[in-house]
Amino acid sequence: MFRYFHSHDFNSEIEKEAIRTSHLIQIFTDEFGFLRLEEPLLNKLKEGVNVELVVISPDKKKSIKLVNLAKRIIDLNGEIFFIHDKKIFDLKDFFGIFDKTYLISKLESKNFISNESLIREKNSFFEILSVKSNLIDLYSGNIDVFFKSDKTVLRKGESFELNWTVDNAHEVSINNDVGIVSNKGSIFKSVDFDTKFELTAKNKDFEIKKSVYIKIFDDDEISIFVKVHDKTLDRLIEVSSIRVSKFSESYAVFDGQIVELSWDISTNGRFSESALGDLDLRGSYRFKLDRYKCLIFNYLTVNNKKTKKIEFHGFNNKKNDIERKSFLKWFFDKLIQFIRKSD
Repeated sequence: MFRYFHSHDFNSEIEKEAIRTSHLIQIFTDEFGFLRLEEPLLNKLKEGVNVELVVISPDKKKSIKLVNLAKRIIDLNGEIFFIHDKKIFDLKDFFGIFDKTYLISKLESKNFISNESLIREKNSFFEILSVKSNLIDLYSGNIDVFFKSDKTVLRKGESFELNWTVDNAHEVSINNDVGIVSNKGSIFKSVDFDTKFELTAKNKDFEIKKSVYIKIFDDDEISIFVKVHDKTLDRLIEVSSIRVSKFSESYAVFDGQIVELSWDISTNGRFSESALGDLDLRGSYRFKLDRYKCLIFNYLTVNNKKTKKIEFHGFNNKKNDIERKSFLKWFFDKLIQFIRKSD
């Protein structure tokens, strides 16, 4: 009735026997062996076979792959226990018990008496470890995500660094060929086009997404960045414009709002504004908007001249609602026209 077999090719033998088992699979193994058993265990759980696993580790660290597979097994009513004990781990005395009658072990037993006594011994050891307090702890509840880039506006091919820290998630991934990542890290990237990097963090309850938008500006245009002062936040915030043409932009802001323009031109040339005169290649200009303001910037190099026109339309926060809506309608009509031309 009781059978015992030991094999140095333990993982392969366990996989074979798991496929043949009818009622109960109990396995004591490490993470590597656990991940190897993914397909046969999931298939057996779908067939209604009971599966119990004890995964031994030298430390408390659980890999993303381990947690992901554990969640899938638990979702199918399997049980996973996680033990961190370096002494037990170093013994490498892994085994599997199938239908309570067949034992496969990695190591040959030194105190072998009979198949029955050895199976009872291994079963008792398994039951000592597979207690409620050792059930694997899957992350649940709210996920905290920090995801930023050291630069968000740059030239084609210029490198930037993405940084992230994620708490309470068992899987973290980033799109655009970055893939699965650790819960904390950084990576240097470069892109040739406007690109959105999206980080996705998951636990058993939630899936959270955070994104970073990288803007690539054309060397053939003057890049000027616009911020306005937000009284509620009491700080400058970036604002977006509608690009009427490649060399013209319009902004809608409130009357009396502080506006700050900044630029950083790396190539040599002469930079100026029609009313302000000559300007440094790296600098800023701040003003308080009074209804309307138009700025025309020129950048002159040895071989080329570039011009950019920036308009600011001011509106009263409480009055002139009809005028504001009229401008916004024009604003979005222009945006739609621009998008259609881009397509």
